[in-house]
Amino acid sequence: MAGVEDAGRGSVARRELVRLELGRCGLRCRGGGTGREFHPLARRPRRRRRECGIVRRARRHGCRGRNGKYRGMKELFDWAARVCPASAGGDWTEIRRGGSDRRFWRGAGAAAGLVAVCYGTEKIENATYAACAGFLLRSGVNVPRVLGHEAGRRFLLLEDEGEEDLWSKRGAAWDERRGLYCRALEQASRIHAADLAAAQAAGILQAPFDEALYLWEQDYFFEYFMRGDEGVRSAVPLSGQAVRLASLPRVLLHRDFQSQNILLRGDSVALIDFQGMRAGLAAYDVASLIYDPYVPMSEAEREEMSAFYAGLAGRTGDPSWADELRACARQRLMQALGAYGFLGRVKGRTHFLGHIPAAAERLASLCETEADWYPLAAVARRAAAEYGT
Repeated sequence: MAGVEDAGRGSVARRELVRLELGRCGLRCRGGGTGREFHPLARRPRRRRRECGIVRRARRHGCRGRNGKYRGMKELFDWAARVCPASAGGDWTEIRRGGSDRRFWRGAGAAAGLVAVCYGTEKIENATYAACAGFLLRSGVNVPRVLGHEAGRRFLLLEDEGEEDLWSKRGAAWDERRGLYCRALEQASRIHAADLAAAQAAGILQAPFDEALYLWEQDYFFEYFMRGDEGVRSAVPLSGQAVRLASLPRVLLHRDFQSQNILLRGDSVALIDFQGMRAGLAAYDVASLIYDPYVPMSEAEREEMSAFYAGLAGRTGDPSWADELRACARQRLMQALGAYGFLGRVKGRTHFLGHIPAAAERLASLCETEADWYPLAAVARRAAAEYGT
């Protein structure tokens, strides 16, 4: 999910950092800072301070770092003009994307064809975007070219791949969408075929999908979506799934391969938000796309795309492919539901709760045909009905 893939990740130490960060922002949490439930509306009283015009304008239009200080956007746009002199004097319009601490501006006029980015320090992986893009381009994957990167100020200047994404086609007939999905999966297959060892040696990857990460996704789901329902947790084979998936051969993985991260330009597609790349299972990326809660897709359409990718990967007729895909889809949907719960309930971004019915329905359909997973199917089905009303 765009900007939600690792939201809320961490242990007690992470929660303490969140508590301290809330304190800096004038927020507080229940239970002396050790409980799970944060209340963003419970503000400490504080005196209003006068702001100069520059800061007021930065609040409205600027980029903010984790320390709460605003950087005027003139600094970013002046830097972009130095990187690409022809863009000087161009117009910039902010692009609203996802729930991360990155901010994007699309150029127009003299700056047409460019996207300027300012990223924060909330996720370490943001700093690897330029290196990941270079690696993927050298591997034959369509991604935006990075024209400039100022690591100290956390600025990026990218080639603009356009405004239209695969999500924008969600209402189109399958005959129109089929080719776009095929081209997206072709790009995914290029990532999966890239030199994993070289990417690891370059130091640009995040922690691999191992047993611990699969278990963390499951814990995340139960903490923020299931709210600690230990009865269901003990009734389904979570650890067995984590062990099995961790034992399978890994490839290079996009990690957030969903419709909003696939841009369309004519007959071609380009991938974005790949900075979370890591070693994992190709089926996880495929599941992320064809079980995407943001986009309706029939079971027949999913099976068609699963078979198409299996052909690309040389796994046509492999009886283990379907089982691997279903297990990865369960994992991905649990992670997504955990993220929706965290962002919607803890962070107050309630629009994410609107994605719960589709994600829960997909999870239920994956679980209800397998006896070991049926207890989770029943709970997911109830959640889909509850949030869908």
